[in-house]
Amino acid sequence: MQQSSGLADLGPMSASPGWRGPIRAALSAGLLAATLAALLGPLWAPSPLLHLGVPCDYAVEIDGVLSCGESAPKLVVELCPGAGIDPALQLRSGDALDTAGLCSVPASSPGGPHWSRMHPDDLAALALPVNINLASADELASLPGIGPVLAGRIVEARPFTDTQELRRVRGIGPVKLRALEPRAEIASEPSYLRPEASR
Repeated sequence: MQQSSGLADLGPMSASPGWRGPIRAALSAGLLAATLAALLGPLWAPSPLLHLGVPCDYAVEIDGVLSCGESAPKLVVELCPGAGIDPALQLRSGDALDTAGLCSVPASSPGGPHWSRMHPDDLAALALPVNINLASADELASLPGIGPVLAGRIVEARPFTDTQELRRVRGIGPVKLRALEPRAEIASEPSYLRPEASR
């Protein structure tokens, strides 16, 4: 009696049409999954900065690239030398800038089309502080336990003189306050955001 090897046993199977059904089904399922991922992926794709996982105390996003720590610029004039930008304009950790547009407008200021904040998911991933008196509702919603509704209530209750005053916002109790305090800050308003600075 002749023993057959495992390889020899595959010969008849390859000639049989019965093996094609499961393989065809697997290939169809794989093709369908790849197509859905390609079509729907952009709808829930996170910001590219989230993939870095770099801890840093100070970070800014310059032309879509994260600049973190000591090497990150602190003044706008560092990004636009010779463009007539006010040398006193400071960047805040979490700012996002488009230098092509920013440097072409000497009167640029925070909140303009070329000077905004990082995506809230990036702020949360990098655990960057959020100024509760200046932040947008989207930025406030990046704080732990704060969604769009509480963010709106925080905006309505401003200004705050310390983070403990967040307790006066309905829905923020001691537990929630403890969770968000490491990222919530009350910083004095930069001079370039004060009404008298624009006179």
